[in-house]
Amino acid sequence: MRAWKAALPAMALMSLAFAAPAWAQKAKDTVRLAQVQTIPTIDAYLDPRPEVYFLRDAVYDTLITYDYGKREFVPLLAKAWRRIDDKTLEFDLREDVTWHDGKPFDADDVVYTINYLVDPDVVLRTKRDYEWMTGAEKLGPYKVRLNLREGTPSDLALLSTQIQIYPKHVHGPLQDKVQFGQKPVGTGPYKVAEFDRNKGILLQKRDAYPQGSAAKGPGRVGNIRVVAIADAGARVAELLAGNIDVTRDIPANQADNLEKSGRFAVDLGDTFAVYYLMVDSRGRSGLKPLQDERVRRAIFMAIKHDDLAKVLVGSRSSQLRPPNGLCDPSQQGCVFTVKPPSYDPEGARKLLVEAGYGDGFDVTITTVSFFGGRLAEVISGALRKIGIRAKVNTTTFAAYRDLQRDNKLEMMVNGWGGGSAPDVAFTLDFLFTPGDRDYHGSEEVFKRVEASRHELDKAKRDQMISGVFDTVTRMNYLIPITRYPTLWVHTKELAVSGFDIRPMAPWGLTYEMLSWN
Repeated sequence: MRAWKAALPAMALMSLAFAAPAWAQKAKDTVRLAQVQTIPTIDAYLDPRPEVYFLRDAVYDTLITYDYGKREFVPLLAKAWRRIDDKTLEFDLREDVTWHDGKPFDADDVVYTINYLVDPDVVLRTKRDYEWMTGAEKLGPYKVRLNLREGTPSDLALLSTQIQIYPKHVHGPLQDKVQFGQKPVGTGPYKVAEFDRNKGILLQKRDAYPQGSAAKGPGRVGNIRVVAIADAGARVAELLAGNIDVTRDIPANQADNLEKSGRFAVDLGDTFAVYYLMVDSRGRSGLKPLQDERVRRAIFMAIKHDDLAKVLVGSRSSQLRPPNGLCDPSQQGCVFTVKPPSYDPEGARKLLVEAGYGDGFDVTITTVSFFGGRLAEVISGALRKIGIRAKVNTTTFAAYRDLQRDNKLEMMVNGWGGGSAPDVAFTLDFLFTPGDRDYHGSEEVFKRVEASRHELDKAKRDQMISGVFDTVTRMNYLIPITRYPTLWVHTKELAVSGFDIRPMAPWGLTYEMLSWN
């Protein structure tokens, strides 16, 4: 698409929106969804990107799933399970499930999938998500045992989100496993009818989905066609032309203009992902002021969170929940008592004077994305108002990783999606363990995180995790600065609902949320 489409002025958008015919696909019962990236394979083991997750959840099933509203794990392919001891889980499987090709699902498929994932000769980008298991064994046609290396309190969370079961009779014989994701066979509510990297992917709803529940149910539309359109302006143009029905990541001002046209609606996908601000409290970068807790607290007190939310979603900023913590109440283990500092620029100035930095200092805020850069600019402006001379460095991911390893990050704005799982273990592991990501160096935090990895008693584990989050917030090592929302723009014939049902859906959307008005 030509570059001019990315910069269509408001009046042009309005006139095109009123003039263009609505070539909606309601009569064909086909929702046309535009993603940002091309999808080479519907296999999250080989390609774990969020765009793949939307398709993955429609095509495949896990042994169990998670009810985010009730905060509990519920059956899916397994109808019951039990913890035999710290290192052993057993599952009773459903006997009425079939694969998309009509073959029956049974214990052989579960055992094959688990043993494939833990096989040391199988190289996967997310191998660490499976290394807590040693393997699976068949106890009967519909009964399996899962063997663990040690007590793992996040095991059910991983089983409910990260471990899709594959058909042994299809996946097993393939020498090149990439081929499976291009002609996938699952047990999910949708099967893949077409797979073309250029034309897109067509999902067709299955006639029956007996394993469905309130936590993961059948589809509500007959077909979903997913296409890739990288440029936001091009996605807007395709919406106006009537060639797609729903898309995301449209700038807030353009989304508002499309909504005003009367042809389109805009919904806010408010997941529990967040943007956070990290400060080098450990002193790896050599910037001494940041090692003073008073300076770090002053930095956080200078930031008005609503100003950041407006950057992302414009007038809908008031709809975003406040980012009080680095986890969401719907997650297992999300326990904390200390909240980030409140907005108080005058108090921030006083703290800087008290710490001996009344004249301010120079600091660089690094980020790796377009929206991260816009947030960093707002933060930079807020810091300058209290005397801190902040500049922004928006760089590539590879360059950021070099800066991280070379001890050159002073402050950083980044996004975090909670590990795409309903448990805080992945947040703790990503942000608060020793390694090149560690810019706080707190031994107290390290010890609590390590202890929580193996504690199966929920009350004791929650106490450990609360100590981590409270210490991090109290010492102002790192804070959430705003939610990580997504604006979904769609035709009015299409209803997009239920964002509060499954808040960890990639970009806030699942197949279940799509229906016709």
